[in-house]
Amino acid sequence: MTEGLKGRFYPTAVGSLPYRDPEAACAKILGSFKEIPFWPQLVKRSFLENMYVQFSEGFPGVVVDLENKRIYVDSEKGLSDKIEALYEKVLKDDVDYFSIGRAYAEGLYAFLELLSKKTVKPRFLKGQITGPVSFGLTVTDEKKRALFYNPELKEALVKTLCMRARWQARKLKQTGIDPLVFIDEPYLTSIGSSFVTIKREEVEAAMGEIIEALHKEGSLCGVHCCGNTEWGMLFKMGFDVVSFDAYNYYETISLYPQELKQFLKKGGVLAWGIIPNTPQALSEDYDSLTERLDKALALLAAKGIPKADILKAMLVTPSCGLGLADENLSGRIIERTIGFSEKLRERYGKHK
Repeated sequence: MTEGLKGRFYPTAVGSLPYRDPEAACAKILGSFKEIPFWPQLVKRSFLENMYVQFSEGFPGVVVDLENKRIYVDSEKGLSDKIEALYEKVLKDDVDYFSIGRAYAEGLYAFLELLSKKTVKPRFLKGQITGPVSFGLTVTDEKKRALFYNPELKEALVKTLCMRARWQARKLKQTGIDPLVFIDEPYLTSIGSSFVTIKREEVEAAMGEIIEALHKEGSLCGVHCCGNTEWGMLFKMGFDVVSFDAYNYYETISLYPQELKQFLKKGGVLAWGIIPNTPQALSEDYDSLTERLDKALALLAAKGIPKADILKAMLVTPSCGLGLADENLSGRIIERTIGFSEKLRERYGKHK
């Protein structure tokens, strides 16, 4: 399925935008990203669109404190019964039970409504869901213990995210356009550090369930991490697309040449976050970005990964989400992203 992503340096973005008006955000996206538009997470519109809160709806014991902008799980009030009820929905394969309510994702619903009025359809529709590692290490119980360290809650979380990812893939696929759903995992930068005591096998198992769930729904599955991590692990896990901050961390993927070779050989695609998601983007022009990309390509070539293989399997994105920018800056970063994609097409043509 990834063949449709290859050879054209398609641009897309990570997910969050600073807009408060869902229709304006979606009009900007659909007017800019012709091939792989995405539904926006509007983090400034409401705390309900915070990347953890957005996918927490209905989770056993979850408490969302809008006034103090806090989310946690109350693990003491009839939690076992609530978890049992959740598993009953999973066993019945009740995917619709795990839908994302409009209040939690105004951007998703506005996106689909505006898309339905378009006569020219995109190649893919991009969605996103917060990954189990980042969710499980960020959200705690009432005693401030991370959910990932509670086996019962961790398993319930993974099952919830699997079902919610499936619902999202189905929702996007109802348009007749192939879905591409990313697992957003910023916390992968902490794996292996002294502050996070979870095993690599636990990470692989949790994320592997979501990959499998999305593939069963006929969706491509990507992963995004906006810092340095153990890329070799991600290259081997079965993702179709790996998205990374190529502006600040392009050297890091070169540390895993064998895993990267196999990833590309199996049809994998790299989403290069080559455009900074900060005002620094305004100090870069296409020549300076090209110079940075050329250095990265040369480094990978020195590790035995042909330049042609990288170019064939390249998407172009901002380095991370744009939710913390303002509308003007996010718009200019989007323009840089589209423009750099077009420059690469001009420079290399349709890369086969």
